[in-house]
Amino acid sequence: MKSNISKFEREYLEEEAERACRIYERKYQREFNRKPTAKQKEKYIRDYIEKNAQPTETHVRQSEKEINQMRILRRLIVDEKKRLSIEDMTNALRAEGFTWGIGEKTMYRRIIPELTKTELIKRGADGKYYFDENSKKVQNIRSITDRMAEKAQQSIISINIISNFLEMIKGSPVYEKAKEFIEHEKIQFTRGGRTKDVKNQKSSSRLLFLGAPESTIDSKIWEEIFDAMDTFSAINIHYTPEGKTKEQTYSVKPYQLIFDNGSWDLWGECFTPGHEGKKLFNLSRITRVSVRSMMGKFFLPADYNFLQTLSGNFGCYNDGKQKVYKIKFQKDSYACLYSKGRIWGDKQKIRETKDGFVLSFEASQYKPILRWVLGWGDEAEPLEPAELVDEWKAKIRNMAKKI
Repeated sequence: MKSNISKFEREYLEEEAERACRIYERKYQREFNRKPTAKQKEKYIRDYIEKNAQPTETHVRQSEKEINQMRILRRLIVDEKKRLSIEDMTNALRAEGFTWGIGEKTMYRRIIPELTKTELIKRGADGKYYFDENSKKVQNIRSITDRMAEKAQQSIISINIISNFLEMIKGSPVYEKAKEFIEHEKIQFTRGGRTKDVKNQKSSSRLLFLGAPESTIDSKIWEEIFDAMDTFSAINIHYTPEGKTKEQTYSVKPYQLIFDNGSWDLWGECFTPGHEGKKLFNLSRITRVSVRSMMGKFFLPADYNFLQTLSGNFGCYNDGKQKVYKIKFQKDSYACLYSKGRIWGDKQKIRETKDGFVLSFEASQYKPILRWVLGWGDEAEPLEPAELVDEWKAKIRNMAKKI
């Protein structure tokens, strides 16, 4: 293995190589109907490390361990409202089992810049880092599965709730992985002397989640994308864009898979000439996936999370154009009652009028907002932006011609 790499780089590659080897084992067994030998696995890991060793600045990496370290510190500072010095952080991480990547230099070089890159965590006059309550932003868009997973660790009722929700995504690898987690948690509860009869939890068993019709996705496409994300490998996808009939090939660095209203999308960075940039690809329109093995692995940027790019609560569509929307709702209508108690976008405001109220917010989701307003019929009327008003009127005129 290349000798001019750091200890952190070496540990990172060894951990990554073991994960890649498990994928290699599965593929080998499918192809040859037997598992690879110990020597073959050793060679695979050795070759993987040799191929991917990069004598570069290691702070650009975000290993799984480093992400877990961030999660622990954010929990202590944000959720538990603790004030922590660098020494406090180091001791907290050591108590969680971390033995490397927690030194003072490392903390200042990687951990602290990540913790303080927004205005939420600040350094006090006493040198300790704390959560600034006054600058806290309401987190409107949060994964349903993340919220349920947190509660599932607290009570068997929450496990029942997430089990019910999983029926919406049945048939995908996400379902299988989540199902394994739930079964494990159920075993932990029964070992603790809690009820084994899940059906006795009457309130949770009477909760139901309904979603949009599921789209059909080839299991091979699921597998290739998951394997590529596991190994940080770029992929080629054969894809038919929305509104097009001709299939095209795109080269993509896969960041995340997103479930939105019965549909799955791949979020990643496209580097095909003429199509560069972060994009969404609907999985139902992908016909084939292949790994760009000669390219080597990519590194997740700090802003890879899709939620960091999104403004508005209308699904995963994002046109990247932040606009102020104003919608007028008819008094005592269902649209009025339904819309008033929800958060639809940033800087939301409600202004009461004699015949209803005007809802204003900022978002970057023009198309789904247009469909949303049209769906309310005469109970909602767009006031801003002008583009939305004009297209809304044009569609109403077209509908009137068909009567």
